[in-house]
Amino acid sequence: MAQLNQSQTALITGASGGIGLELARLFARRKFNLVLVARTQEKLEEITRELSASGISVLSYTRDLSNPANAEDIYNDLRSLGIEIDYLVNNAGFGISGTETDIPWDRELQMLSLNMLTLTYFTKMFASDMASRGFGRIMNVGSTGSFQPGPYMAGYCASKAYVLHFSEAVNRELKGTGVIVTTLCPGVTDTGFHVTAQTESSTMFTKLSHASAREVAEYGFGLMMKGKSYGVHGLFNKLMVFSVRFSPRNLVTQIAAGLLKS
Repeated sequence: MAQLNQSQTALITGASGGIGLELARLFARRKFNLVLVARTQEKLEEITRELSASGISVLSYTRDLSNPANAEDIYNDLRSLGIEIDYLVNNAGFGISGTETDIPWDRELQMLSLNMLTLTYFTKMFASDMASRGFGRIMNVGSTGSFQPGPYMAGYCASKAYVLHFSEAVNRELKGTGVIVTTLCPGVTDTGFHVTAQTESSTMFTKLSHASAREVAEYGFGLMMKGKSYGVHGLFNKLMVFSVRFSPRNLVTQIAAGLLKS
């Protein structure tokens, strides 16, 4: 297990709510310094005050990471400040539901840029710095949608498949450097995700069991600290992902369509 040290710093994206906020609280309780990134300034300022009260240093950036140039600005600013990132959590992301041909391209481009391009940039740059120091942990947030096609959320599920495959590949490349990349794959979680994605009327949301953001964050934190390559939260989700390996692709896609269609 990774050693916890007061001088270590964790960067968390999408930190203003849901899983990202709960992860920030977990790191803060263990006296990690924090760099938090989110779009909502008022909420981020409130969280910064809350977590700073525990005696740690909290630096926050109000940025829209669907523009990868903002990720570059943050990375360059941290370097200029001499702040080293020991733990990186790429949690920021969102989904869109609907028929692919009906989803506006500008909105989908934002989603793909945030879910894949910014995640890739942060992973690449911080992993390089971590490897040069001989230690680092990165957690990229995927989904149970990482494991199969997702009709009516085609782009989202494809982006999360990318997250899983990219993270596993980079984790293997980094073997022996002291840097480990973990992929957290949650199922249905009670966050603002489903409001944004407009999936509240889907079978997935109405029929499948829900996890709290805190439960998923605690599970993911444990994976990261233990140096696991990936993990699927929840027994039902684990069984569902396992069954995909042995089911015909057409059947898997048909079932996914039934779950995701709103």
